[in-house]
Amino acid sequence: MIIIAAGTTSATALYYQQQNATLTNKVATVNNDLNSTQHQLDTQTTQIDQLQNTNSQLLTTNAQLAATLQQLQKQVSGLQGELANLTKTIPKTNYTLVSNGSIALYEYGPAQFIPFTSTLSQTKLNVTFSGGLTIAMLLNQSQYDAFRNCNCYNYDNYTSSTWSSPASTFYTTIVPVPTANTWYVAFVEPANNPNRGYFTDTETLQLIST
Repeated sequence: MIIIAAGTTSATALYYQQQNATLTNKVATVNNDLNSTQHQLDTQTTQIDQLQNTNSQLLTTNAQLAATLQQLQKQVSGLQGELANLTKTIPKTNYTLVSNGSIALYEYGPAQFIPFTSTLSQTKLNVTFSGGLTIAMLLNQSQYDAFRNCNCYNYDNYTSSTWSSPASTFYTTIVPVPTANTWYVAFVEPANNPNRGYFTDTETLQLIST
């Protein structure tokens, strides 16, 4: 006859229940850890994919910038060449002072004349004057001779000139000099000057050659 103690059976069942609960908790913990690890792995994989996409975009952008830089370098080289050629072709301008000073003008004349001789390369005259109301004229030899013998001052009926300025108290311009020859710049007070009388002008004449 086998006799099983009730207390022993109950203790054994409780022990197995406890072990089963412990194992169940451990399995749940491991599953949670596994899920967490999988989530981290997925997150890192996603980040790696994003970094790879970003790196690919950066590589593409870098290639585009390199191509643009190469084009700009070619343009700079071309512009430098054009600038060098332009610098070679720009003529050097030389100024020769003809006159710089003061001249006295009187009501109804006479005119003040400044003579000069131009060369083949001196094709322009820089004329500047300021002071009282004045007319400046460029005269060749025959025009100068006719001007000196005319009765011009009372009526402003001046003889012909190669160039004439408007009546002005300040004037500056560049006048073409047609030929290499002897020339005269005449300064005269116009007859219609509302402030008639004596005054002094400051003048500068420069021949320009290239």
